Amino acid sequence: MTHHLSELEIKQLCVSALPEDELAAAAIHTAECQPCDQRFIEELKRQRGPVPFNFTLEPEFWFRNEHLDFDQLVGLADDTFDEETREIINIHLSTCASCREDVRSFLAFRETTAGEMNVSYGGTHYEPNDDKRRAPWVWQRLPRRPVYAVAAIVLVAVAVLIGVIALSRRSGPLEANKQEQINRDSERGPNITPTPAPSVEDPTKVAVLKDAGGEVTIDRDGRIIGLDEVSENSRQYVARAALSEQIVPSDVLRRLSGEPGSLRGNNDSRQGFRLLYPVRRVVIEARPVFRWESLSGVSSYRVYVLDQDGNQISQSEDLPPTQTQWEAPASLRRGQIFSWVVTALEDGKKVVSPSASAPEIKFAVLSTADFQELNHLKKSNSHLALGVFYARVGLLNEAEREFESLVELNPQSELPRKLLQSVRTMRKAA
Repeated sequence: MTHHLSELEIKQLCVSALPEDELAAAAIHTAECQPCDQRFIEELKRQRGPVPFNFTLEPEFWFRNEHLDFDQLVGLADDTFDEETREIINIHLSTCASCREDVRSFLAFRETTAGEMNVSYGGTHYEPNDDKRRAPWVWQRLPRRPVYAVAAIVLVAVAVLIGVIALSRRSGPLEANKQEQINRDSERGPNITPTPAPSVEDPTKVAVLKDAGGEVTIDRDGRIIGLDEVSENSRQYVARAALSEQIVPSDVLRRLSGEPGSLRGNNDSRQGFRLLYPVRRVVIEARPVFRWESLSGVSSYRVYVLDQDGNQISQSEDLPPTQTQWEAPASLRRGQIFSWVVTALEDGKKVVSPSASAPEIKFAVLSTADFQELNHLKKSNSHLALGVFYARVGLLNEAEREFESLVELNPQSELPRKLLQSVRTMRKAA
């Protein structure tokens, strides 16, 4: 036998209920296989119930289920068995009232039919011999069971016995140490509480987290309990992030790295000014508010918005020098990448930001599908789900805030800290 025993085979082995050849193979396998041997012990204990488990090598234990069939009843009545087979039968009959009744009924039937048919069957009286029942084991020539099967059962019995003894020897010192610890604790006084033993984490769980919406459990197969209001698509992303303990950077962030553009005029010696928002990031709103630094000495600003092909799609009017922000008059197309430029007019000359030699300032507008998913996720109030969502679509600032909140709720958990670190690494690379 090359495979482990099934639950049914273990149960049948415990009561010797397997077919002859299967019983021998199962016994040999169990004697050599530690996992099956352990399951065998546990099943024996289960069958015994609350009764203390005292394993025995006595033959009565192993022959208790060797019930007699019709041919054996005939052989027993006709006295055709050899001495050793009769010894085994005596052992079983000493523990099995049902088979003793079968023998009595069969012998009575033989006596009745012999009288009616005027036939002699030979000796019909049978009494188990107690002296033989107590004789040493002589299984080697047992006709119904080969030698190797009986030997294997003996090995199983020895293995079980050793296991029980070892367990008893281990539990003895443990119980003694436990009692000794209790005694020491009681001597310390009522105001001293012993430090509780650390709980053993379930190895099948990746994390059990406190979240704003309740507890979230993630196992090693990616199954999630506790995000019932989150879509299946987002649950899968959360599972991947939890299993890998990081978030794959969004491709859109790579595409937002700028290159030198046109529509920015010539460089001059005038000190430039910076564009503040949106800069190489994804924005949720379709009508973002553009913001930039003020520049002293200018008379006006003008904002230009371009699509990813460099075509101008929107521009502002001349804005006063005190105004350093401007909202797009119409919604930008979701799921697209844009760039923007601000020109400042000073003494009739234009100062352009970014300068002609600097990379373009790009941004992306969150797609319609992701925008709808975000509105749905906000209802769940889950820092975990929102953090994973924000990170995977490129909203790194928002993702960082969500994971910081998750870390505060789970100061002892590694997963929130690793996800937060993953987002911070992405921000540095952006």
